[in-house]
Formats: sequence, C-alpha cells, structure tokens
Amino acid sequence: MNEALEYDLFIRIRPEDIHVLCYIAEAEDNLMNIRHVTDEGLLKIIVPADLLEELKSFLQSIKKRIDLEVVEIRANPGHT
Repeated sequence: MNEALEYDLFIRIRPEDIHVLCYIAEAEDNLMNIRHVTDEGLLKIIVPADLLEELKSFLQSIKKRIDLEVVEIRANPGHT
C-alpha cells in the first residue's frame, strides 16, 4: 500500500497573525496541518501532495487579510 506523499510549506508570517490563519484554516476542512514555528521563525505547514496546489491558491487568496510569504516547499521526510 502506498502512503500519500506530503509536502512541508514554510511561510513567513507575523506571530500575531498565526491565530488568524488558524481560524481561517478551520473552515478549509483537512486542507493542511499547521505544525509549529521553526528555529528560523517560519511557520511549518504539512499538506498532502494532492492538495498542494489547492493550498497554494488558498494561501494566495488570504494574502488580502494576512501578510504572509511562502518561503519554501519541500517533500516531507516522513516526520513532523
């Protein structure tokens, strides 16, 4: 059985906007898993491969409300 490949997205976002992103994300059922802020100050989000383009569109659309920037997208190595 093949497991779905996931991607990690690292975004630059003001700490005070993280909770706003979480509230907005709750309306997008199972689109992403918001993990933690890295040592570099980036918010890590995990997304299934088949939803990557949808998440990128979603993040682009909420830039009107939240100042954020996708800094990096890379294959998830299988751990958080």
